[in-house]
Amino acid sequence: MLKIKNLSINLRQPLFYDFTYNFLPSSIYGLIATNGKGKTSFFRAIMNLIPKESGSVCINEKDISASKQSIFYFESSNWFDLNVSGLDYLKLIKQEWNSSKDIQSMIDYWDMSDYIRLPIRKYSLGMKQKLLLSLYQISNADYLLFDEPTNALDEGARKKFFSLINQLREEEKTIILSSHYKEDILNICDFLLTIDNVRIEAMKV
Repeated sequence: MLKIKNLSINLRQPLFYDFTYNFLPSSIYGLIATNGKGKTSFFRAIMNLIPKESGSVCINEKDISASKQSIFYFESSNWFDLNVSGLDYLKLIKQEWNSSKDIQSMIDYWDMSDYIRLPIRKYSLGMKQKLLLSLYQISNADYLLFDEPTNALDEGARKKFFSLINQLREEEKTIILSSHYKEDILNICDFLLTIDNVRIEAMKV
């Protein structure tokens, strides 16, 4: 179980305060907020990428720093080294997360065969986003943090993404995904988290 206790984040201004919550297996959580309200900072705080004003994050009673292979977060396609190929990224994540998932099945699922061996600088935004999502699959991590995952996806790829999310829930993954728009993710979520007035409120859908 992913447990957050008394988490507060204050960067240039307070983003949220004293958030405590337990994230359950086999569940999809939607994180809703407008730009600048702290969605990405929430993920970064979980992953120890920014300092916390207070609070702790644990997986199965161990600090998040000791649980690297249990959780996966790849913030956006801006994180890619444009001189590296998509195939190299898939191989790297498979190795680092000690995954038994098959790389070719990820390539086939996202129809990436025509470009997966090319350097990422030659990819369109949609191609980059499909590669990014395939990294979550290949990691096979139990806790998956998606930041605006449908960005740049066409309608066919969006359908594949939402089908994937339901499949991952059946595999007992814990999924947190963010969006500006509640309507975009409401139908697949078990719980909604909203950031407003420096508070994170949770509700069952």
